[in-house]
Amino acid sequence: MPFSRRVFVFFLGLLWASHTHALTWQATTIESRTEPFQKALTLTFAFKNTDDRRVAILDLQTDCSCITASADKKTYAPGESGLVTAQFALDDRSGLYERHLTVVTDESTPAQRLVVHIEVPELATLSPPSLEWRLNEEAVEKVIEVRTAESLRITFTQATLTNDTFIARLETITVGQIYQLVVTPRSTAAVTNAAIRIHGHDDHGHEVLVSAYANVR
Repeated sequence: MPFSRRVFVFFLGLLWASHTHALTWQATTIESRTEPFQKALTLTFAFKNTDDRRVAILDLQTDCSCITASADKKTYAPGESGLVTAQFALDDRSGLYERHLTVVTDESTPAQRLVVHIEVPELATLSPPSLEWRLNEEAVEKVIEVRTAESLRITFTQATLTNDTFIARLETITVGQIYQLVVTPRSTAAVTNAAIRIHGHDDHGHEVLVSAYANVR
């Protein structure tokens, strides 16, 4: 092998070695799905120190205040296994979420990024989720259908508005399953908008709150 090629391969090997993490992870991405009314989700990343020296975790960083992370220890001996635990606060969230954790160690390698993909099913769907009227058009009533998830029975009882520029009433189509939110602007002469909170509960007493929106613009 020519000298120049040997030098290139040598430095390539050094570059690769400098980016090899001592902590070998069982998985760096975890996907999970929550259950209805679940308040928090705990996910665990397992790893092993495959280096011949002790490795310390200096910091655990997350990209959102909704997720926290902790390690079961600070320092791991050669051959020792460990866990990083992430807890995601669900609150009233629904939808698909991607969140990142960054594990900073005392190695010279770049920090390790861990990824969580979380699906939070909706308790109810709104079709459409928002209504719109054009300026100065007739202030006719419009309807949003509220349909609960197939596995749930939710009794929606009232709708409240964030301001009084609209009128809203809730109608029951099928108890526990299908409702209609009927909305009318008081006037379309000026730009306005409101959020409409639809309140309910399931058969076990869990409170449910979903939001619709109305706009004149």
